Amino acid sequence: MWIILSAVFVQIVFLLSVFDIHFHSPIVKGMTPYANPIPAPAKRLVLFSADGLRFDTFLSYGNDREPNAKFLRSIASSRGKWGLSNTRVPTESRPGHVAMIAGLYEDPSAVFRGWKENPVEFDSVFNQSSYTFGWGSPDILSMFSKGTKGNVMSYTYSSESEQFTGHDAYKLDEWVFEHFERFIKMAPHNATLSSMLQERKLIFFIHLLGLDTNGHTNKPHSTFYTDNLRYVDQGIAKIEGLINEYFKDNHTAFIFTADHGMTDWGSHGAGHPSETQTPVVAWGAGINTKNIDAIHWENNRNDMEQADVAPLMAALLGINFPVNSVGKLPLAYLADEMLWKSHCALANVQQLSRSFQALSQRQQDRSLSLRFRPFWPLESNQVSAHNLQQIEASIRSGYYNESIQQSLNLMDLCLQGMDYFYRYDEFQLKMFITLAYIGWAGILAVFIIQERLVTTSKKKTGHQFRLIDQIVFGLSVVIFIVLTVEGVPFLYYAYHLLPLMLWWYCLRQSKQMLRQTIRLIRIRHFVWATFILGGLEFIVAGFFYRWFLSVGLVFMSLWPHWDQHSSSRWRHHETFKSLWMFTFLILAMFPVFPPVGKHSVPILVDIGGMILTVMAFWSSLVMHHDRDRTVLVCYTIAIPITLYVRHSVSDSLVQGQGLPVLEQALSWILLCLPLTLPLIGPSLVWPRLIGIVITLTPSFLLLSLSYEGIFFAVLVVALAIWIRLEAAIPATDSFWTQLRRSYFFLFLTFLSFFGLGNLASLNSFDPSSVRCFVTTFSPFTMAGLLLWKITVPFIAVSSALWAITVQHQLSMKNVYLMILLLSAAMAVQFFHWVTSRGSWLDIGTSLSHYVIVQFTVVFVMLLRSVVQFLTHGPIYFHATRPTASKYDKD
Repeated sequence: MWIILSAVFVQIVFLLSVFDIHFHSPIVKGMTPYANPIPAPAKRLVLFSADGLRFDTFLSYGNDREPNAKFLRSIASSRGKWGLSNTRVPTESRPGHVAMIAGLYEDPSAVFRGWKENPVEFDSVFNQSSYTFGWGSPDILSMFSKGTKGNVMSYTYSSESEQFTGHDAYKLDEWVFEHFERFIKMAPHNATLSSMLQERKLIFFIHLLGLDTNGHTNKPHSTFYTDNLRYVDQGIAKIEGLINEYFKDNHTAFIFTADHGMTDWGSHGAGHPSETQTPVVAWGAGINTKNIDAIHWENNRNDMEQADVAPLMAALLGINFPVNSVGKLPLAYLADEMLWKSHCALANVQQLSRSFQALSQRQQDRSLSLRFRPFWPLESNQVSAHNLQQIEASIRSGYYNESIQQSLNLMDLCLQGMDYFYRYDEFQLKMFITLAYIGWAGILAVFIIQERLVTTSKKKTGHQFRLIDQIVFGLSVVIFIVLTVEGVPFLYYAYHLLPLMLWWYCLRQSKQMLRQTIRLIRIRHFVWATFILGGLEFIVAGFFYRWFLSVGLVFMSLWPHWDQHSSSRWRHHETFKSLWMFTFLILAMFPVFPPVGKHSVPILVDIGGMILTVMAFWSSLVMHHDRDRTVLVCYTIAIPITLYVRHSVSDSLVQGQGLPVLEQALSWILLCLPLTLPLIGPSLVWPRLIGIVITLTPSFLLLSLSYEGIFFAVLVVALAIWIRLEAAIPATDSFWTQLRRSYFFLFLTFLSFFGLGNLASLNSFDPSSVRCFVTTFSPFTMAGLLLWKITVPFIAVSSALWAITVQHQLSMKNVYLMILLLSAAMAVQFFHWVTSRGSWLDIGTSLSHYVIVQFTVVFVMLLRSVVQFLTHGPIYFHATRPTASKYDKD
């Protein structure tokens, strides 16, 4: 057990290290805010956020050949500026709004807190305003109203209104427009409110969730989505009219944008251009209206990063720039009042310079003087101060264009310097984690070899071990002192000391067996090792191109024929050898199919359900024991009930009647069906395996969208044949046979995920897949159900491995050690491929690959416990003789 716990700890440290190396919190406390001292042209600003609006849809036309955003397009072509706003991964609502309102890219710890809470309090334009009034989703408004100085007022509908079903999602936006209209019309009759609205530096935040909900439910190319955009466009025109009618001073600025886009299949979260590209339109007070070409306006774009929206709002209102903003003011959007414009650029560069100086000082305070490496273009605060003085001198002399260019140049240097200090420890941490990977692989190899070798003498060479102990202890003390003096985060101790501990243990254990191992090595072992490493590269390549898994499956289909050592034992299993080849060739088709999630094909779900029902009934009826037969038949009945529930829920939602309570209750009951196995499940191995598959099937089908059920049926058949063929191999077979089993398990585990989809299936999923369980926005519940769906095939593969170890009386510890060793060889490659440079698709993909590998390894450890639970109780391989597996002992 301690080995498993150690493995989980090591894998978690490896996983967390990549965030400390590449992704850092942008929050730095105690900085001075900066604002433009010149009075701003706008007294108030209206921010429209069309949640989930794609850039191409914004420019699209309807079937009537009219623009879907007619009013906004007329603004962009006559009296405003427009362009493309580039978002970052993850393309979710919370990080998108944090970027546009606070000017920073989300603190990574927000991933573990959902999108509703602030794990770290941050500054935003809402904080810096005199008052902010917001209307929209409670999930978005609540996170900007918490922790403020009481100047943010939120008006939200209930969470239950956010239904991912039906065709009336536009009513969410209707609620916002109606309540804003009531607010404005009520203001003249409310002295307190009227006084608040006369203040400068007001912000009205209009959050419009209908597009996102319609995109999830009906997809972005549906008329529901485009009609919702038309409704939003009309509502924005109405709000502008209400604002101008009430204030009558033309001192209102308007900005329209979106937090993220959406894929063609109605999801978001990853880095595809359809998810990262959103429109931005700005008009009103302070916006540049010169040189607008009404005919060729579509070619006159002014693109920006999403974080640039925050400094744009701060400049227009004359408020403090958010202190942790990394946004760069899009000067093309500002009116050509050069004194004001140059001071806006100066305030922006002062804020960025202060952020750079804070990061530099923080790193300098942490580092020993000899170890500190400054950012040479801005190696001291005097350099930054001198540059700022030059900008101020240019403004005083009236050289506004020159001062603006100087500000832009210094902004770029400050952003480069901030990036430098974010990556300050990258090389050092990468080196230590790589050494830790090598040491971890060495320990796993030592444990595996110890299981195979018989040590003739356990006497230790004390002098040599004492020398190793002294060296490691001395290095540990030095590293600990240096880290303590530098005041590094707690996890840095683990990153730096873990490789020492791993190498120390590896050297102590390997000293005695090294000579014996060398004597046993033969040429054929290098050949086998080459094959295994080549097979691992097929899995690695499958992360990028799924068809590599198909090629791997074709090679695996030949296993019973090229493994001549085992072929002699399969003389009476020719049928199973043929079935093995046939089944694996069918499995090889799935990785070349389109990923699940892009399109919903209910008929394929029904076909998969019927195939699994027939398989379950046939498997149940051939049981020899009446009790096993009865239990399995009862379990099998749950599969047709599942298909009924799916159709009933679908019909109810299409008719706009919502999720039926009975069907919802049945869905949750079917999800919990595997929990009954330890109580009433069959006691023989084969019936228990069949029971596991049957009880997992209902929840898997309820969460399916396309061919998942068919894939699961073929995978189960392949696993059954694998168990049967392995039964013919003696338990005392070679080390390489066990390694081959471990590789098969690892390959089939990754096939369980990539056979159905790719990263888009994980980063972006269709909420309609969980509609039998929940229809309101609930990120943790939805993520948990998605995780369960991914886990179901993993459990099936793990159960097959359990059966093989039971029938061969193998130690699960040794098998899992081999799996961990193979996984480490893969993970270290993905670790070095993680990047925070390049396109956001590249960044998100590289991180997702590494996280999947690491989580899969941890999953394998945790699934051991799941399979233990599902196989709890007395398990017998044959009806007359119990088989005591070592599974529960290691």
